[in-house]
Amino acid sequence: MRKMLTAAFSMCTVALLSTLPMPTVSAKSNETLRSELFIALNWDWEGFPWGTPGSKYTWIGTVWGDINGDFYVTLTGASYPGKTEHFSEKWVIVTPDGVIEGFDKGVWASSNFKWVANGRVTDATNGWSYLVGCDFHYGGTTTTFPVPYGTPVNGTGTMILSLDS
Repeated sequence: MRKMLTAAFSMCTVALLSTLPMPTVSAKSNETLRSELFIALNWDWEGFPWGTPGSKYTWIGTVWGDINGDFYVTLTGASYPGKTEHFSEKWVIVTPDGVIEGFDKGVWASSNFKWVANGRVTDATNGWSYLVGCDFHYGGTTTTFPVPYGTPVNGTGTMILSLDS
């Protein structure tokens, strides 16, 4: 009888613990965080506080997965040595748990509208502070570009933060 009561008590305890809220930020120091993303080009947007003054292009969107939040990507430089755009960007992810910031450099191909970029986390607040210095990688596909000014352009892709660097 005692064993049955102990087992029943243990099952009730586990059931109750599963209802407690768990923190959103729960990665370990050797994990890789992966999120999907959606971004839309906002023409001539210089939003405060996320946006680079004087930059013509800022992508605004969302990320979801291991990190969930609003995603802002601002072009800081670009060149076109052929059929690809070589770009550099600053980016910010705003989550309910804090802010993550960084930079990247990448390539976008006008032949298939795919991009890939690599960078690093340069600043993070609150529960994300352990990400500073981590590798950042993202890539995906945009809709057709270039297009006439103001025409909607968006992209989908994947973002990865490597914590074992």
